[in-house]
Amino acid sequence: MEAMIRLEDLTKRYPGQAEPAVDGVNMSIPEGEFVVLVGPSGCGKTTTLKMLNRLIEPTSGRIFLEGEDVTDVNPNQLRRRIGYVIQQVGLFPHQTIADNIATVPRLLGWDRRRINERVDELLDLVGLEPATYRDRYPKALSGGQRQRAGVARAMGADPPVLLMDEPFGAIDPITRDRLQNEFLRLQEEIRKTIVFVTHDIDEAVKMGDRIAIFNDEHQIAQFDIPEALLTAPADDFVRDFIGTGAAVKRLHLSRVGDIELADWPTASTATDPASLRRRLTESPRSWLLLLDQERRPAGWVTSQSLPSDAKAAGSLAWPAPSSGGGLRTEPVTEAVSRDATLYEALDQMLGSRVFCAPVVDDQGALCGVVDVDALAKAIHEMRSSQNGDAPAGERTEEEVG
Repeated sequence: MEAMIRLEDLTKRYPGQAEPAVDGVNMSIPEGEFVVLVGPSGCGKTTTLKMLNRLIEPTSGRIFLEGEDVTDVNPNQLRRRIGYVIQQVGLFPHQTIADNIATVPRLLGWDRRRINERVDELLDLVGLEPATYRDRYPKALSGGQRQRAGVARAMGADPPVLLMDEPFGAIDPITRDRLQNEFLRLQEEIRKTIVFVTHDIDEAVKMGDRIAIFNDEHQIAQFDIPEALLTAPADDFVRDFIGTGAAVKRLHLSRVGDIELADWPTASTATDPASLRRRLTESPRSWLLLLDQERRPAGWVTSQSLPSDAKAAGSLAWPAPSSGGGLRTEPVTEAVSRDATLYEALDQMLGSRVFCAPVVDDQGALCGVVDVDALAKAIHEMRSSQNGDAPAGERTEEEVG
């Protein structure tokens, strides 16, 4: 199958510079793949990205898009086939969000009705209510909202390729993490071919199907899947760039839905404290997870938080006051979805006194719990896979004997 993007010996030299900015890059990117370019400052990753849509003209080499050599085609025509998202978003401040998104469709001669339908479709896709945001100007949006609008504009004419130059780099860490997750969810729907530049190896591991690490010689040191980069770096440069904590970074590669969740004792919030105490006595766990009527996690309770007075314990109903011998619960700070990475689950676990995280479905109902044992088992299986070990249940008779 022909690659969506193919680069052959792509090189950029600037006059008066002793070294090339990009030196002989070869890369083949299949349709629908998310490829991340990462490396130190000045390594050539952004220059390579900008050569893909000819914002920077290559000195030598070839660029192929959907099998067509586009190295010398009209660059304006080429750019209408490629969406582009930059760090500072680049929305036109004097235009509404709808007009910004409609930029390329208007250049392509789409009729007004088709443009309006596309604008509303894209706003809905990126989580911006069309009725609320289509007539606003960029200055009236938050940084995260402007970034979403920038993604919508890049997809205006439904291009097969999206180029993204550190799109989340100027956003605060909390919003950045949320936008990363939302974009990964979006990619599951749109399945675009994406080339994404970042300087952050953790972001690269989290986002990319494959990662190209550029070295100080402005060449690709290794182009591989995240798992291979973390477990088998090609050379000392790649190993040093990845840095310590490769095992922790691998937690970005597995999702909560891929592992076996812990069997955890639960009870309804309507359960009386006497019954809660009995459940805790029968359970090997020291914490009980309370669920509301929709089976959504409502709080954690332990035997120490139950009223000690037997009469009160037998008559007290949920919710109980926090004083006068009443029931005290530990709040569920934040549950995780089955799509969350093990890294995100660990982060939630570290912020909880219970040191585990409820896993919920799209309606917020409990699916299970990820705890230390479940996480440790997943890490052990990762290491076994890396070392080529078969799971105990899959060993041959010769190996067992």
